[in-house]
Amino acid sequence: MKRLFPWLIAVLVVAGLCWAFPPFHIRSLKQVKADIVGTTFNPTNFVEQFWSSKLQPATDQAADAAKVLAAIAANPEKVGEQFGRTVGISSSYFLFLRGTGRVVSADADSIGLSLQAQGTNVDIAVPLGPVFGNAVRDGTGLLDSSSYPNAQEFNDISAGLNHLVETQVLPELQGIAAIGKRVRFVGCVEVADEDSDLKPLKLVPISVKLE
Repeated sequence: MKRLFPWLIAVLVVAGLCWAFPPFHIRSLKQVKADIVGTTFNPTNFVEQFWSSKLQPATDQAADAAKVLAAIAANPEKVGEQFGRTVGISSSYFLFLRGTGRVVSADADSIGLSLQAQGTNVDIAVPLGPVFGNAVRDGTGLLDSSSYPNAQEFNDISAGLNHLVETQVLPELQGIAAIGKRVRFVGCVEVADEDSDLKPLKLVPISVKLE
C-alpha cells in the first residue's frame, strides 16, 4: 500500500492538471464553421476602412501635378523615374497626383481640367463611367501585395476601391464640374504608354472639391 501511495498521488496530480489544462478541446462542427466565417477576409469592410482611415489622410503625400506636367514637357521619358511607382516587374508605372485645375470641358464621357490659369488645353482628363485597372490600389504605395497571400483578396480590394470611385467621387465631380470652375483634385494615373498616357494624364480621382 505504501508503494502504491506515491503513484496514486502522481495520478491524481496528472488528472488535476489535465482537468485544469486539457491537452485537447472538443468543439462542435458548427462552432468551427462559425470561427472560420468570423476570420474570413471581408473586402467591403476592409476597403471602407482603408478609404477613410488611410487613403484620404494620405492625399497630402501626392506629387504636385504642376511639377509633374512640367517634367512631362521637359523630358517625358524621365517622369516615371522622378514621380512614378512601379509594381513588380511591370513596364507601366503609377503617378499619385494632387493639384487644382480649371474645368475646360465636360461631357458624358470625361471631365477635362487645365492647370493653366487661362489655358484651354486639357492637362488632366477624368474619364467617367466604370473604373477598371489597379491605379487606386497600387498608385499610392499604401498597399503591398506581399501582405495578401491570397491573390483574389488583393483583386477584391482593387474592385472595391474602384467601386467607391464610381459611386462617390465621380458623381461628386459631375455635380461640380461646370465650365470655368476650379477643382482641387487628388488621384492616381496609370502610365502604360508614355506617348498616349501623358498628354493628357488620365486621372482616377479619389478626392475632388471646388476651390
